[in-house]
Amino acid sequence: MTAQALIYPVLLLLVGGFVLLTVPRDNLRLLLPYGAVLGGLLEYLEGLITGGLGITAFHNVGLIQAGSNPLLSYIVWTFIAVFFLHFWPRSNEPLGYLYLLGWALLATGFSQVVKGAGLFSYAEWFYPIPMLLLFAARFALKVWVAKRCGLLS
Repeated sequence: MTAQALIYPVLLLLVGGFVLLTVPRDNLRLLLPYGAVLGGLLEYLEGLITGGLGITAFHNVGLIQAGSNPLLSYIVWTFIAVFFLHFWPRSNEPLGYLYLLGWALLATGFSQVVKGAGLFSYAEWFYPIPMLLLFAARFALKVWVAKRCGLLS
């Protein structure tokens, strides 16, 4: 099995295991539906839009895929959204901006790993600033929805 086929399963084990170890069960039950919508579904919709416009594309996704959709990626994004929302700095607003920027930088950097493995491609103009802004907007949307739903109060 190649490293290409192991990227998403290993990431799922790491992120999912870390979330299961660090997020209390009551919070996990509360955050998991929001993670599925704000993580997995948002990743799917963003992939439809950017893929439809020819900006991004997945290739040779590996073990579990439907068409060219990486199903493990959506599950990983669900756990990332849970992790992001659980550890959001509720009492320090300026730190929240840095936290959001840090996650956007991390996601942009990981896109390079996935691109280097040959699983993902994007238009040359899309990296780094437009991609960073897209990830920052996605994480900001997660925070906005969570605040409106009373999760981060």
